[in-house]
Amino acid sequence: MEVKDTGYCKTKHGMQSYPNNLLQFRQQANISQDKLAEAVDCSRRTIGYIERGTHDPSVQMAYRIANYFKVALPLIFPDKNEKKDEEKGGRHGT
Repeated sequence: MEVKDTGYCKTKHGMQSYPNNLLQFRQQANISQDKLAEAVDCSRRTIGYIERGTHDPSVQMAYRIANYFKVALPLIFPDKNEKKDEEKGGRHGT
């Protein structure tokens, strides 16, 4: 397994990709990959790679993307280590 850090994101070779919600946010905002890339100072290709899960964005890039959509970072890039309430044994409405 090899990880290459390009400064904007890490390319994952032979690693499991983790889902994110960038594509859904971009489609809801009705903007192109080009427009988002320009707004967050990266290439359209980088946005595509992040949407497909083949690249993990750097912390700075992830924050720029979340700030662009004016949402909390975990809404676009969920914490893959955090378990849902049901998995923790928690109950709703208590």
